[in-house]
Amino acid sequence: MELRQLRYFCKVAEHRSFTAAARALAVSQPTLGVQIKKLEEELGLRLFRRHSRGVEPTEAGSIYFSHIQDVLRRLSIAEQSVDHLRSAPRQTLRIGVIPSIGIAAMSAVLQAAESLVPDIEISILVEFTENLSLALTSGEIDCALSFAPIQDERFESTPLYLDRMRLIGSRALLGDLPDTVSFEVAAGLPLALDKYSVALRAAKELGVPLTKPLQIRSMLLRQELVANGQRCFIGPYLFMHKEIESGELQCHDIGEPSIWCQLYLNSRRAQTLSDPERQVFGLVRRHIDRLIQSGEYRWLPPNAEAFTASRDIGEAYMLY
Repeated sequence: MELRQLRYFCKVAEHRSFTAAARALAVSQPTLGVQIKKLEEELGLRLFRRHSRGVEPTEAGSIYFSHIQDVLRRLSIAEQSVDHLRSAPRQTLRIGVIPSIGIAAMSAVLQAAESLVPDIEISILVEFTENLSLALTSGEIDCALSFAPIQDERFESTPLYLDRMRLIGSRALLGDLPDTVSFEVAAGLPLALDKYSVALRAAKELGVPLTKPLQIRSMLLRQELVANGQRCFIGPYLFMHKEIESGELQCHDIGEPSIWCQLYLNSRRAQTLSDPERQVFGLVRRHIDRLIQSGEYRWLPPNAEAFTASRDIGEAYMLY
């Protein structure tokens, strides 16, 4: 007895016609008839009775049909239950990103990965640099795009771009300040910051007090206060680039000293990465390179001459 004979038998019993059953099964009618005959010979019973309108099950056929239907239903459930095991499970890549990279890059990277790296499933954690470093070393995430190189021999850090921190605010607050202002001037303005802000670290390192700081954990609320003209902001051009380009806000470079942040891709060492992981990291690097070349967010490559020259004469102030 073969499984196909049971399926053929049920199809004939359902359609009450060899012709209709053969069409539904996509087999020839003679083939169907041969298999039903073999099944009847094995059982030693006639299963169908022919008449002018087709066929109908005999008493034995009706009893047999009721049982075989249940067998085939259970077999189908069993096949569905293990179907997902026929293909290798997708690998999950957990990526941690700072908010600015979440805004600028991850949508495009995720879209490209869906078609180019279908064997990997990506999840995103948006956090600040300090928290991402902890999440990476604790195993909560697999890689991090953040402003700090990882200090752990299990991982390696690849620099991706340089970003100069800028003073951003409304004309009502910034007035006619020059294109480049000192950090001391910026520190005297009403600033909206978070506890991880480079401005807080710079103020501490330089011994320059912040006159009117307001610490706000929410990036969205900080952006709203700056957009409404209530506060200024020291940070990446990216955060408020649309408002700056439209003329709603002003943007000034900070000098004496200038403040630079460098973005790193922190991940396990290259020799331990899977092929899908390498492909995703390649997508990230290529997308960031395109953004550097476009000048959209005023990013510079890691070895940018502007940064190298200023560092050589001691004017740059690196903060991670």
